Amino acid sequence: MEGPITKTYKISRTFNAPSDFVFGWCTDYREDDYKMTKSTARRQFLDRTKDRVIWIVRYKEGKRKVEGVRAVWLKPPSSWHFDTCGDGREVGDYTLSKLGRGRTRLDMVFQVTYDDPGAVESSAEWTKRANYNWSVYAKFLEKDYRESKQKISS
Repeated sequence: MEGPITKTYKISRTFNAPSDFVFGWCTDYREDDYKMTKSTARRQFLDRTKDRVIWIVRYKEGKRKVEGVRAVWLKPPSSWHFDTCGDGREVGDYTLSKLGRGRTRLDMVFQVTYDDPGAVESSAEWTKRANYNWSVYAKFLEKDYRESKQKISS
């Protein structure tokens, strides 16, 4: 029998917002974040400190109810680490880079371990889905940043 297969996926996203805002926005994990991507997954937070956030995620795969744990270790001001347990094995590292003119690049590297070789996503499939989600997040992040600047100037 073949053992688990681990694949590494990488994506980047550039935001029209400074890195401190991007870090805060990306790591403020909330129960209603699912609304941005119209996800069916729901979160129940277990722990939130200045160093980490831990929650249970619940969703359905077909008719089967699935539950897993998510943990994020915060490394302000420019990185964080993501880990899953229970419903799959995925780890991710997020790193911010200042680009100047108030722009920030987020580089993400994920390692996903698959038990079923038939479930392995190609880099193209995984990247397409991830880029779609991050394009949605970017829209909300940049809107929130513009609104925060307007509040300051008012």
